Amino acid sequence: MKNTEPSQCETPSDDLRPFTAYGEPMLRLSPEPECPMAAVQAGCRVEMRATERDSFTEYHVTGTVGRDENGADELLAQVASAVAERGIQPIQEKFYGLSGPRNAVLKKREAAWRREELDLSVPVTWIQGTPLQAGGFVGLQIWGIVPRDNKAGVMTVTNAATGPGRLWTGDGFRMLHLPSVRGLTTGGVLAADAPAQADQMFTNAGLGLKAHGMEFRNVVRTWIYMARLLEWYDDFNSVRTAHYRPAGLGGPGGAAFPASTGIQGSSADEECLMDVLALESNGMGSAVATPIIHSPRQDQSFNYGSAFSRGMALEIEGRRTVHISGTASINAAGESIHVGNAELQSLETMMCIAAILEEQGGGLANITSATLFCKNRESWEAWNRVSRLLQLPAFPKICVLADVCRHDLLVEMEAVATI
Repeated sequence: MKNTEPSQCETPSDDLRPFTAYGEPMLRLSPEPECPMAAVQAGCRVEMRATERDSFTEYHVTGTVGRDENGADELLAQVASAVAERGIQPIQEKFYGLSGPRNAVLKKREAAWRREELDLSVPVTWIQGTPLQAGGFVGLQIWGIVPRDNKAGVMTVTNAATGPGRLWTGDGFRMLHLPSVRGLTTGGVLAADAPAQADQMFTNAGLGLKAHGMEFRNVVRTWIYMARLLEWYDDFNSVRTAHYRPAGLGGPGGAAFPASTGIQGSSADEECLMDVLALESNGMGSAVATPIIHSPRQDQSFNYGSAFSRGMALEIEGRRTVHISGTASINAAGESIHVGNAELQSLETMMCIAAILEEQGGGLANITSATLFCKNRESWEAWNRVSRLLQLPAFPKICVLADVCRHDLLVEMEAVATI
């Protein structure tokens, strides 16, 4: 694997720097407003955000394709080159697209990664998300680090319950990412029905954590995808709570619920799957996870039956990476608001996210990666109108069509910000 150190000219004067490429040789740009959509539809777009720490640099890479049929080839080649040039060690790698082109895209990824001598053992989560542009492949997100001074970094680990994952060994902490955990029984087949698959999925996650010396109390973030979200979301919440409560999550004196996204999506033929992120720290302040249980605009979600925190702030070496849970147009009483109005729901969603970031000492401009889920194309267009009219800060994001957790909600967004 190539592991070249960034040259001196790549070290930014500030801690958060953008990098953008438009289906052509890569261009390093200053922090300016995002170019119009029409300027990037022909090929691909790669955006990179880097945050400096004392012992490592944290990277978020977002790549999207446009209408060009060769966009996937361009995108994967550029991402592979950027990752190799900087020596990024991925913690999480996620692809979005339809099931049809999945195998072809992953083969192209393997070829591009092999050309750049990247680590082919890194597992990928593939989420079936309907593109808002033509074609079947939406794009990708990579979260990783570049350690300094030969510090320990990220490696692939495996266990019998969940398969391969990524383990980051830092200064006084370990961070474990288990991708694509499914409801497979010990016989290797999916459990009989949706609630049974959810139950087995959480059981497998617990076994996977245990195999690496962790437990549910260490979990700081989950990403949960359900093929038929609106049909059994209440049953899913009951199953989740039944696993969390015995593990000591959410109870008096126990650990807080992790940040989470629960959204429509799948990888293959399962009813549900999830990615899990867990943190084990030596307690000496090297890495601290602080739950955001409620926000200035929304109360805790467990008040209406959902066992997750509004976000999770991971503080490492004096900087915070804030993982914001899937957020939609819900008020402090847990009620859906602005029903039927996608523009106002978009505005409310962004205000809820901005309120969390302001309380953490940042703002929308600190977002390094985001995923926008829209119930239909009209909702996506409404989001774009609101963003344009209010001149909201541009930030990297993946956009897909998906059902949100309630019939009357039209948009939802999850985000990561570094502060």
